[in-house]
Amino acid sequence: MPTPKKKRETSTAARSGRTINLKHHVGSKIAIFANRMLRASSRFYRQHYGIGVVEWRVIMFVGYTNETSANRICSETDLDKGAISRSLNGLVRKGIIRMREDGTDSRLRKVGLTAKGRALHDRIVPVAMERQRILLSGLTHAEVEKLLELIGRLRTKAAGYRTSRDDMLAAADDAQNRAGATRRVAAKRRRNA
Repeated sequence: MPTPKKKRETSTAARSGRTINLKHHVGSKIAIFANRMLRASSRFYRQHYGIGVVEWRVIMFVGYTNETSANRICSETDLDKGAISRSLNGLVRKGIIRMREDGTDSRLRKVGLTAKGRALHDRIVPVAMERQRILLSGLTHAEVEKLLELIGRLRTKAAGYRTSRDDMLAAADDAQNRAGATRRVAAKRRRNA
């Protein structure tokens, strides 16, 4: 009879002696939180406004800047260029975004909201702020300020994230894997001898 999957996973982790406590792994906690927020927001904005969360981020950023470039949207929102390009094209087709050539460089295009886009932006902003208020309602003003400060500090540190020890950690891991492979080959030779 096959062992249930959960039991096999536990026994594998116990054999290796190494696990990550997901309750204390910051990267996992942030990723899980972000994924839950994105899924909920995406459902909400699609259902009520006919746009996805990426489109909303584009509209929100362009609404904030008034006029910008696709490159700046990518760098400021940290979204993939392909996702931004697809979103911009869809928003142009819907008449929400307008794109025009930059007078200084014909290769660059300025992105702005149309009147329809500005109306949609202005309609969604109070709803988005209320959704945020509800999310943060269990926190004090000081806690929200501290959370924003910590997110800002972590975001700055994560930009191009690379620790001074990355090469050393990777080299130690490679050495450990090679040593393990050598031990497995030696053990196999002993068994076959």
